[in-house]
Amino acid sequence: MRVFVVGSINIDSLYRVHVLPGPGETAIARAADENPGGKGANQAVAAASGGASVVLVGAAGYDSDGTLAYLRGRGVDVGSVSVRPDAPTGRALVFVDDASENSIVVIPGANCTMTDADVEHGLRTLSSDDVVVLQSEISEDATLAASAVGRRVGARVIWNAAPVPADAAAIPPVDLLVVNEHELRAIAVLIDGTGDSPRDDATSLAQWVATEMHCDLVCTQGAEPSIWVTSAERGFVSPLPTEVVDTTAAGDTVVGYLAALVDRPLAHALRVATAAAAITVSRAGASSTIPLLADVEAFAGRASGESANPRQ
Repeated sequence: MRVFVVGSINIDSLYRVHVLPGPGETAIARAADENPGGKGANQAVAAASGGASVVLVGAAGYDSDGTLAYLRGRGVDVGSVSVRPDAPTGRALVFVDDASENSIVVIPGANCTMTDADVEHGLRTLSSDDVVVLQSEISEDATLAASAVGRRVGARVIWNAAPVPADAAAIPPVDLLVVNEHELRAIAVLIDGTGDSPRDDATSLAQWVATEMHCDLVCTQGAEPSIWVTSAERGFVSPLPTEVVDTTAAGDTVVGYLAALVDRPLAHALRVATAAAAITVSRAGASSTIPLLADVEAFAGRASGESANPRQ
């Protein structure tokens, strides 16, 4: 099994501020850092960290040598990344406050140049044993094309609906939808078509969306338990206790680990992915914070032991 991640490649510029600025406000950053990022690249790193063989399909710019070298170093095959000599690599401006909340502004750069032909070429060796992972930081056409290729060959398709598209026609057919609670409600409104959410509580809404989309579903809820839904059952996975430093790549960690563990029952895969995300948020940065599977297993084992034998 291989994981083909079709998605964005960015250079993340991270700024630490005391409070996220509101409209018309100026915030003074106390620290700044720059690292490879983008949802596609982050999820590829996470899937590789989870033990999968990973191919990244995307577009990068003339300034991407360091980013691609970093991805290779994290075990990601970047041979299907198209390098545009006339466009810059995408950029993400990430602002993180003292409460570890973040705001992100994405400048697409080369990401918005991806075409159906790029997708077809990047997925040319895809088979029914493989997995396709999608997000929404590239064009809707490219995302839909990747889903279509995956469905055509019988591969499993995972979509992280981030950001949520503006039109229901841009929702791809998938096997697993991964969203946070805000994205879940936005997707539900699109599907319902009335401009309002068809359910109030997140659990019922997750079940409704999964039924309407004919797919399994995972909804993360920050510090609250994540919801998982399959055609046969549903359940919850609580986050492991950790000191939250930076939530930037938490969702991408969950998506990548779910892809790497797609052959396992969804509840088990989500427990591992949740443990991985707990390590991610305890570190400052984006893809550089995503842990290896051995570290996740050790952390989960310690957390389980502490839960069973609480300190007096």
